[in-house]
Amino acid sequence: MPVRSHFAHSGSANSYASIWQRFCRLRWTQDSLAEERRGWRRWLLSPVVAFIVPIDDAAVLAQLQSWQSALSPWLAYTPQPADRLHITLHIAGRLSPWPWLPLPNFWRRRDLERLAEGVESLVREMGVFAVGIGPLNAFSNALFAEVQDETDCLRALRTGLRRTLPRRARPPLRWPFVPHVTLGYWGRQPTGPLIAALTPFRSVQPVPLRVERVRLTIYAMNDGPSRVDLLRTAREEIIAEFVLKP
Repeated sequence: MPVRSHFAHSGSANSYASIWQRFCRLRWTQDSLAEERRGWRRWLLSPVVAFIVPIDDAAVLAQLQSWQSALSPWLAYTPQPADRLHITLHIAGRLSPWPWLPLPNFWRRRDLERLAEGVESLVREMGVFAVGIGPLNAFSNALFAEVQDETDCLRALRTGLRRTLPRRARPPLRWPFVPHVTLGYWGRQPTGPLIAALTPFRSVQPVPLRVERVRLTIYAMNDGPSRVDLLRTAREEIIAEFVLKP
């Protein structure tokens, strides 16, 4: 299908506006990467099993890296490397640190191929579609690019995945699905300078991205004390890749 160049009327516009308004009401950002590595919490940080849309379009990557560079003075951690920029479709759980112990929403490595096989036909029957990447926005802990899903195809793909997957691959949702590309993390700092720096980027035009592939991946981040290179040193393993219909 043709890629549209304008995504101003995305159905997610109100959600993104609400997220920005919430961020503007904050006085301080949240250093979630440090918080989840304190004390006993770090034992919960086994690798994440997720279905993602990879981003490898050169023009899109160039724009995302340009935005990262512009906001880098305010990022407490090294930004997400270009080869791991993505849109998360669905988190199926975590890789089990104890394969012999059955735990809810934890997966043994040998079970992941079967998980991939269960959704393969669904993904391969869906046609290629377009989304818009941008403008920039902020969660309390992170800088991100919005994903304008004007045709609702991304949401339909996610909904199909969730309906096809077994119940144990559908952990309880902690928040509503808001498609985004995480660019970096704020750490702990006052929000005032961030709001001022981000405001000009709230009105930039989205760049078009064709969604052509879906991957099932394992994403592992260092579970030790928080370091500025946590994103750079993270490891991503591709379990399966599915190509949508041209």
